[in-house]
Amino acid sequence: MKYHVFTRNRSGDDMIHAGTVQADSDRLARIYAHRTYDEEDWDFMGVVREEDLLEVDEEPISSRRVA
Repeated sequence: MKYHVFTRNRSGDDMIHAGTVQADSDRLARIYAHRTYDEEDWDFMGVVREEDLLEVDEEPISSRRVA
């Protein structure tokens, strides 16, 4: 699975997209993210499965059919 890695330098800072990692589980994704992107002293680092990202498009939500 592909995971997106998000980090921030200090509490209150905006999150930034640091990159991605490939892993077979959430546990491994955390380990790979830490080992790959640990060059900074991050206040926070998190991973999100790519399949869990929600697309935002230009069509207003109110005009879409909700299932």
